[in-house]
Amino acid sequence: MISAVSPVRPNPVRRLPGMRDFDAGSFRHKQEVERRLVNFIGRFGYSTLEVPVLETTELFLRKSGGDLASQMYSFVDPGSNSVSLRPEFTSAIMRHYLETHGDGEEPPLVRWQYCGPVFRYDTGSAANTGQFTQIGAELVGSNSILADAELLTLAAGIPAQLGIPDYRVRLADLDVLDSVLDTVGLSDRAREFIVANMNRIGEGSNSLASTLKRAAELHVVSGIGLPEDEKHLAVAVDGLPDGLARSVLAGFMRWNTSPDMPLGRRSPDEIVDRLLRKLRGGDASDAVERGLALAGQLAGIKGDPAHALPQAQSIVAAAGADTQAIDRLMDLTALISDDPAVSGRLEIDFSLARGIAYYNGIIFDIVRGATAVPLGGGGRYDALARALGGASPVPALGFACTLEALLVAMPSADKPHPDPDAVLVSPGGDDSNAAALRAAADIRDQGGVAVLDVGGNGTHTVCGRTVTV
Repeated sequence: MISAVSPVRPNPVRRLPGMRDFDAGSFRHKQEVERRLVNFIGRFGYSTLEVPVLETTELFLRKSGGDLASQMYSFVDPGSNSVSLRPEFTSAIMRHYLETHGDGEEPPLVRWQYCGPVFRYDTGSAANTGQFTQIGAELVGSNSILADAELLTLAAGIPAQLGIPDYRVRLADLDVLDSVLDTVGLSDRAREFIVANMNRIGEGSNSLASTLKRAAELHVVSGIGLPEDEKHLAVAVDGLPDGLARSVLAGFMRWNTSPDMPLGRRSPDEIVDRLLRKLRGGDASDAVERGLALAGQLAGIKGDPAHALPQAQSIVAAAGADTQAIDRLMDLTALISDDPAVSGRLEIDFSLARGIAYYNGIIFDIVRGATAVPLGGGGRYDALARALGGASPVPALGFACTLEALLVAMPSADKPHPDPDAVLVSPGGDDSNAAALRAAADIRDQGGVAVLDVGGNGTHTVCGRTVTV
């Protein structure tokens, strides 16, 4: 009996998740929208800056925060350098600014715009996984309220230019949050934890409790969440200088560890250092809880500026905080409220969290629809220059929109039409091939578009007219 041989099944190589192909019509539409937006941003005085698609990984890790760091496409290049495909433009643009303007005492004012691919691997968001296109602008060198107003109205003008009807601008100010947290006296680490979790904190009292538990698990809160033996150690080394505290912990290890117990790859000194950081790394639990409660009050404020900002003002006053930040935010909203791209679309939302740690001052999102589909966002990042090695902070702010999200949000995608200036050159027979080649070349030499009918029968459909030779 002869057994049947199973046919070999093809195993095609497929596109990576999150990577997109654009056919000729879609690409032409994308280019047209990109051109319109580049021209629009240019009318504000922003010149184009192109930065490399590949940068050293450290550039994006210096002040990016954990969310972005976990989404980066990073690898070691043939020169043994740790490099990453850019996940965003801002860090690279500030790197360029420091290389070209970083030595001056007074930072010069520059306006740059950009458009190009970025790369992120985000399993939680299909829209933000893989390669997508960011278009945006950065204003570097000014901390004035007028700079904030210009950037916000420019960003809001992007969807307005494309006729997107249902977009909104959601605005918050991290300086207002910081002014309230100043009254508690939290460490930078605890502040960063609270800022990164504002969207969760704003979900209610249950979220506050779970966020406090998460703070304990990450040792943002001192002592809470430690095993019982480590709580005793925290008490034992409390108030001791680091050197003496290390001696106490080393003695505990010698007394409490079997000679046969493996320590893994770390030396005893490394284990002692890590344990000391763990024991001392957190803030007092009542301070973190108070900070979370104040942040929760702010995070619950959402809506029209006329109603939301007085509520925030009351929270700031009740906390005994400095009112400068909330006063500035109120002045800013008044300044931009009559702008056509902003009027009726501005919302205050203190639960915003940008997901990148370098932001300070105003932060904002541009969203559309009832489900708040993100189109873009940005904010102020005055501390980024210092984090990247600059001698001093440089005031700066910017935004980026996702071009693919804008294309989807447009009310009607302009379908590609035949190019009326393109000519389909068709040979009348085999003996006319040379004549068709010459005719097509003549049209191109005169600046026209000539498409040679290599398939026969005039089957090409993108041309406005046909010439048969």
